[in-house]
Parts: sequence; C-alpha cells; structure tokens
Amino acid sequence: MPLTEKDWAFAKNLVQTERDEYGVYELLSSGDILYVGEGVVRSRLMAHFPDGPEPIVGAERYRVEYTGSKEKAEQREREELERYRIQKGRLPEFNQKVT
Repeated sequence: MPLTEKDWAFAKNLVQTERDEYGVYELLSSGDILYVGEGVVRSRLMAHFPDGPEPIVGAERYRVEYTGSKEKAEQREREELERYRIQKGRLPEFNQKVT
C-alpha cells in the first residue's frame, strides 16, 4: 500500500512541524521518488537538507507515514522500496547502493 497521496514542500519550516516519531517517508522531485527512508521522521528529514549530513540533492517535496515503531517503519520502507523496484525496474536514485 503506497504512502499517502498528500505531499508537502520540502522546506525546513514545514519539516520542523513533523512529529519526531518513527515512520517511513519519501523525498520527491518532479513527482518521482528520489529516496525512501525510515526512522524518527523529523530528525531524518532534517538530515536530508543540503546543509545536513545526508543531503538528498533535488528533493522538492516529501510524504510521510507514521508507524509507531522502528520495526514497522523498517517493514514499510522495505515494502515501498520493493513496490518501486517492481514498477520502475530499479530502486530510487538515492537508495541505490554504490559498489
């Protein structure tokens, strides 16, 4: 089941209003998913701004689903990554492993 259809501008003033609870999130650009992540939502999203420790270049919007636990967040992340892989034949750009 995909994350909510509602997305928000990837802006610090909006991200700072998110709860710091476990969940899964997607970062998007031009409607395409750049990255699927999980963890404590507000903290993880803040890490992806250009001045953060894990920037996601080109992120314009985000979606989030709160799960209530780390285990459920990890499970939902795996589900969303697999769904994307099946649809696109690859993982989102920033989820691809560099070898």
